[in-house]
Amino acid sequence: MTKSNRKKKDIEIRRNEILDAVERIYEMGNFESVTMDDIAKEAEFTKQTLYAYFKGKDEIMASIYVRAANRINGMIKSKLDEQESMTGYEKLDLMRIVFTEIAVKKPLYTKMISIYQLKDLNEFKELGIYEEIITKNANLTSYMSDCIAKGIVDGSVAKNTDVQSGVLFLKALILGAVSMVIYNEQYMRQELKLTPLESLSTIFEFSMKAFKNNPVL
Repeated sequence: MTKSNRKKKDIEIRRNEILDAVERIYEMGNFESVTMDDIAKEAEFTKQTLYAYFKGKDEIMASIYVRAANRINGMIKSKLDEQESMTGYEKLDLMRIVFTEIAVKKPLYTKMISIYQLKDLNEFKELGIYEEIITKNANLTSYMSDCIAKGIVDGSVAKNTDVQSGVLFLKALILGAVSMVIYNEQYMRQELKLTPLESLSTIFEFSMKAFKNNPVL
């Protein structure tokens, strides 16, 4: 390994250690008011060291979003690759299951999705992660498009489904459902008597029926 590559590797390791610390802080329930001092303490770095790897809290949180997008895309691709024999609709439903699992196991990631999907893309340019975010979004679009197209061919998805419209619907569904569950948890519990997970599962399961082909007997 060259000196330059070793330095890049060291930087990546340190950045990941800092991001790991942020995730631990969130899991302890201290996300909203977290400061750079809190992150430095949890990561066991000096505050000065944090600024050597990140410009500030905004870049750290944006990097958590990039990490979330990477892992979500990786989970989806892995699950889809394992189930080649599934119909297109079954693969779409598998994506629903993945997003639900993520909401349970990594609530920070779903929160990051709800926050950063609504941000102006120019903010990503300022943080230097614009190209990476565009690539991750394109990957997710591709997975969705492929599943819908496959479903139309194999008959599991309604023949009159427009692929582009279907992708737009799915992205709006994910963003809307996740945001509603995160920011209206109290309403869900008090008025609907549903936990956040139950709410998310109900919304996803009901909405997915829009794609399913129901042959007339």
